[in-house]
Amino acid sequence: MKRKNKMKKLFVVISMISGLCGIAQQDPMISQYVFSGHFLNPAYSGSHDYSNLTVLGRKQWVGFEGAPLNSYLSFDMPIKEKNLGAGVLIGNDNIGVSSRTEVAGTVSYHLKVSEKAKLSVGLRAGVSYYRARLTDLVYWDQQDVVFQNNINGKLLPNAGLGVYYYTKRFYAGVAVPNVINYKPETALSISMNDAPYLERHYYATTGIVIPAGDNLEIKPAILVKYAPRTPLQADFNLNFLFYRTIWVGVSYRTGDGIQGLAEYQATDRLRIGYAYDFALTSMTNYNSGSHEIMIAWDFIKEEKIRYKSPRFF
Repeated sequence: MKRKNKMKKLFVVISMISGLCGIAQQDPMISQYVFSGHFLNPAYSGSHDYSNLTVLGRKQWVGFEGAPLNSYLSFDMPIKEKNLGAGVLIGNDNIGVSSRTEVAGTVSYHLKVSEKAKLSVGLRAGVSYYRARLTDLVYWDQQDVVFQNNINGKLLPNAGLGVYYYTKRFYAGVAVPNVINYKPETALSISMNDAPYLERHYYATTGIVIPAGDNLEIKPAILVKYAPRTPLQADFNLNFLFYRTIWVGVSYRTGDGIQGLAEYQATDRLRIGYAYDFALTSMTNYNSGSHEIMIAWDFIKEEKIRYKSPRFF
């Protein structure tokens, strides 16, 4: 037991150093993006006929000291008269002694490319606030100046973009949530003294909903993620919708593990989702998995509820 506790503390310290030096992947990892694409792609905003509010909380690596704890809020709405969409994203990420709070707005333009398909282009702009209590860390070299002062707050503006093609049963998109790169040697960068490095993350997604009878829909989906100096990662999802009320699915994340997902359409407006992540790496020896809960509310007028199509994505 003592050995495991030491390993936990050592891993947390290594994670903190990696994050501050820009080595690790920095964008938050969530599993229920298959039910709310606004978290990944600004072009998703306004892709439905009604507004949506989604709240999501994630506790990663339960039982692991200093493990990531994340909370997010997403709101998006259509502006039909101008073929626009708009939204806001708020997120808070905590890992070990560091934390990040982000607020961003999104806007999208939806172009009808055929009778049943639309193409959306979206922009995202916001600011992140970083803090790190470096003096709380336990470290060996007491003379190391890196850990003798806290990072009390760094405001980093950023912007992103995305493209999203969708029909009632198919979607595909690409997105770069943060285009500005805080590394002086790369293009479109801003140099900030002592600011944690932010590297661009690239996402490509696609999925389709296949009818398989009167009361069953099958939804395979793929997400590919890339960030510099990290391995290319892909999620392979397979979800089943029963009676247009209950989603049940599984996902395999390369280099990581397996996720089980479920979503329940509690009312015509309320959806509740849950995901459990189980690592297939050595990390499974030091934690009991990750839990994620999502609550979503669709703002649909009473007279339009009877005409509402299932929310496949």
